[in-house]
Amino acid sequence: MTETVVIHLQGWNQRTVVVDDVSVAGTHEPFVEHVSFTAPPGAVTVVPTDPGIPQVALALAIGGRVELLRGRVRIGAGADLADLQLRTRLVDVADVTAPEDTIAVKAVVQEELALAEKPAGRAAVASFLAAHELSDRAGHPWEQLPAGVRTSLLLELGALHPMVRVLVLAGPERHGGDHTVWFETCRRLAQTGLAVVVLTTAATAASLPADLGGAEDPVVASVGAPDAAPEPDGGRDPDPASDAAAHAPNLPKEPSA
Repeated sequence: MTETVVIHLQGWNQRTVVVDDVSVAGTHEPFVEHVSFTAPPGAVTVVPTDPGIPQVALALAIGGRVELLRGRVRIGAGADLADLQLRTRLVDVADVTAPEDTIAVKAVVQEELALAEKPAGRAAVASFLAAHELSDRAGHPWEQLPAGVRTSLLLELGALHPMVRVLVLAGPERHGGDHTVWFETCRRLAQTGLAVVVLTTAATAASLPADLGGAEDPVVASVGAPDAAPEPDGGRDPDPASDAAAHAPNLPKEPSA
């Protein structure tokens, strides 16, 4: 049975992600079936998931990029696809948002800044790379950065969009490397009030550190009916146009900037 590990950090009066009995149709059988969990803001929620297509399908479902076979996903009171798309960022999802290995580091940063609706010119890219001590790697292929660094950069860039409330990281274990590097970034971003959902294998989930410098130990719960989530406040964020997520059948590819 799939389990969810929730690393609680602190309470935040913001939006909570509720995945309720979600199934996503596949070619012959569902890619994922009967998945339920709650991901609170201010926490890292680790969902052990079969690698490959199941991770991709569940990420797309959480982010409102694919129609569901059954079930519902909501962020606070918002459950329509446009609302989910607006408030989520799918991070490093294979064949959807994952950068191509051969693209230069500076090009990946430029594209991610543009997707976050931030300045994405040469100066902005150079400033971001300098802040991360990567100026000397600007022209190198993306695949030459250490795996943990690549994932961490994508998480940070994904969190920059002003309307994003949820980060969904899918399959970080496929790159190898030190999992604690990107997991520490997840923890740090959750402390800003984001809900961070990590879809990874059961083996990787079990290997993640419990001691996070004062954070509570992991709470392990079976995936079933979601825990009762607090009702969101009545206020809504401004309603800018939703992101241009693709809607091809099953596994859409997100556009480049």
